[in-house]
Amino acid sequence: LGSDGAVPSHPDFDVVGAMDWRDGIGTLPGSTLRFRINEFGTLEIVSPEEEVTLTFVSHWVLPWLPVPVPGPPGEGVGRPKEEPPGGAEELPSMEGICCCEQCGHYGTAEEFFQEGRFCSDKCARIFTTENLKYDLAGKQRRHQSLGRQETWAEAEPEHASRPRAFTQQWTCKATSTSAARVAYGHVGKRRRLRVPVAAASTTKKRAWTWMLYLEEDKGVAAPVRLFRESQSFPQSRNGFKVGMRLEGIDPKHPSLVCVLSVAEVCGYRVRLHFDGYSECYDFWVNADSPDIHPVGWCEKTNHKLQPPKGHKEEEFAWPAYLKTVKAQAAPRQLFKNQNTTVTPMGFRVGMKLEAVDKKNPALVCVATITDVVDSRFLVHFDTWDDSYDYWCDSSSPYIHPVGWCQEHGRPLTPPQNYSEGKKFSWEKYLEENGAQAAPARAFKQRPTHGFQPGMRLEAVDRRNPTLVCVATIANCDDHRIKVHFDGWSPEYNYWLDADCPDIHPVGWCEKTGHPLQLPVSEYTPLCAR
Repeated sequence: LGSDGAVPSHPDFDVVGAMDWRDGIGTLPGSTLRFRINEFGTLEIVSPEEEVTLTFVSHWVLPWLPVPVPGPPGEGVGRPKEEPPGGAEELPSMEGICCCEQCGHYGTAEEFFQEGRFCSDKCARIFTTENLKYDLAGKQRRHQSLGRQETWAEAEPEHASRPRAFTQQWTCKATSTSAARVAYGHVGKRRRLRVPVAAASTTKKRAWTWMLYLEEDKGVAAPVRLFRESQSFPQSRNGFKVGMRLEGIDPKHPSLVCVLSVAEVCGYRVRLHFDGYSECYDFWVNADSPDIHPVGWCEKTNHKLQPPKGHKEEEFAWPAYLKTVKAQAAPRQLFKNQNTTVTPMGFRVGMKLEAVDKKNPALVCVATITDVVDSRFLVHFDTWDDSYDYWCDSSSPYIHPVGWCQEHGRPLTPPQNYSEGKKFSWEKYLEENGAQAAPARAFKQRPTHGFQPGMRLEAVDRRNPTLVCVATIANCDDHRIKVHFDGWSPEYNYWLDADCPDIHPVGWCEKTGHPLQLPVSEYTPLCAR
């Protein structure tokens, strides 16, 4: 310390690393002052009476720094920020300044919400998602109470950060999870809601059921008849086991069929892993998904199989591979698409059509059928890569016969290599490529769905596909619905196709044994499964 009792402001000075730490308490050589790093990542002076007074050292902010532990010489825990130009000056009053528990951002209490815990509702959602994600993954993360008199509800966004060890949690049964609702007002306004811990801990937690929820919220469940067979209640149990091998379509590259293994089973859903690759590519499907096939399917149907990373395609063989990894192939009877009758249709590989680009729905492009499996076929956009491909059937609202754009006054997007100044002609294009148009009679567009705004259902959160949540239909058009997750901000709503396998009728999770992510509730504390 300097003669005036201030910490030196040299830009290379490591204030935390210079301290001697023991049992979470740090001391500076030659000083009787004791410090500790609080839950906000800032230094606090610990008084002899153990009364903690928050002290901001110079202009430095040390966001969420851990207590230093012995390490290699020269290894520091963190570096303070440089003092602003102008030399020493009187520090402004820090009264009313808040620190965001998620991102470490500082601001005034008026700019923050939830009693100054978060700088935005996005940070609040990130904070909560982290807890829910880790609990759902089976990680036991119970924390002792800090003895605070109050705690606040949080909400979650699409990207989770590191867990916070000081988060207050409650645990309850997986079927009765609920949380203190975050009140969302108009844009730019943040409303606060406090839930006393003492009251929450002594009050009996209410069990959540769809019946009670719909009755209290005066809601209506989407009728089961509106859901397709792949969305409705399954007729059999999920027989997949962790470690089983199978073949399946890569959702990011729908033209590829890869070697997969079952990484997780939850209710009627399975998490699939690409053998030899990082878990970050894992994806979830329902057990009756048409995108998965038994071992040997590619060989039987003359499809190219993408082997695991590190294996050569020409040398890969299932029997030898299963023996090497000491795994078993998923039984053929588990795959629903192996036991169905193929419906004849007029689509063949190589036929041309006009198709909507799902990633850019305003575009209708020149497309080709590049694969046919059972009653589905793969749509590929001419001269584009396969990341834009998608599988559909003859009733899809996204495909049209040749000439549809001209008939309906819509612009048709030609292939990339087509000259800009040259007018596209289907007749000439088909002749140049030796192709034929898909017959108009083969297109059998399905009728509009019967979903209505306000109907309740259960839906997968595409930002965190592990979760199936209580949801409401916020809006809809002829063939799509807009899903809103109850209790969360509308900014997380998203559109999906009405036939998407990620939506289910009320009660689907309970029937299939899958955890249901409950809405944030205003009458029960936050519960984590």
